[in-house]
Amino acid sequence: MKFILILLFAIHVTAYDAFIKPNQLHEILQNKNLILLDASEYSLYEKSHISNALHADISKFTKNKYTRPSTDFSKKVENEMCKLGINKDSHVVIYSRTNSIDYLNATYLASTFLQHGFENVSILDGGYMAWVFKYNNNVTSKESKPLSNGTFKVTYNPQILVDEESLKDITDTTLAKSLKDIFFDDLTLRSELELKKLFSNELALEKERHNAIYSDTFLTAWANWYILYKMFDLKNMKIYKSVTE
Repeated sequence: MKFILILLFAIHVTAYDAFIKPNQLHEILQNKNLILLDASEYSLYEKSHISNALHADISKFTKNKYTRPSTDFSKKVENEMCKLGINKDSHVVIYSRTNSIDYLNATYLASTFLQHGFENVSILDGGYMAWVFKYNNNVTSKESKPLSNGTFKVTYNPQILVDEESLKDITDTTLAKSLKDIFFDDLTLRSELELKKLFSNELALEKERHNAIYSDTFLTAWANWYILYKMFDLKNMKIYKSVTE
């Protein structure tokens, strides 16, 4: 019995939630393993951000003509993660402003970390404005820097993105839900019950079956994938690759 309790405790302290509330973030602000990332445009970060938050430039985590092969892209991701001070035992919390583009950037960044083997990531529910509403005395315009370079080594998962050829091995495909379906107007997450109803078709599928999600925009597909993979533990959920090109 003692062994089981210890095991359950270990799972609890390492399995970070997909989304956390401002009060939960406030409780762990002094945790030495916490790395807080602002995924907003730099001009917004420069005006004001949560104290000790680092700016995460999304463009550093996207492919370009120089990093098309997955190996080159993975090396690029690893370098940028290390510049942000990320280690294997870090807990990364990402937030953005309350607009759809910034919030999609936050879910994309979190998904990119997951795609490269880093599971200890959460997104601040409601983003910057939700934080300011409760803790407006804990913001600053002073730019923060990581204390030291990180040492995290990425492990790229090539199975997350599937192309047209690979679709023949996919059990089912599903159209991504819109951001308005997933979040309220202030970009706080809808209740777990509402999300379960929204994703009822996807959640009804067996976890062992391989399923793919698609959308006309890759950011929306990644946002859906993040919720299904991280929040509802659908580890076999894929993204149809054409939306990421």
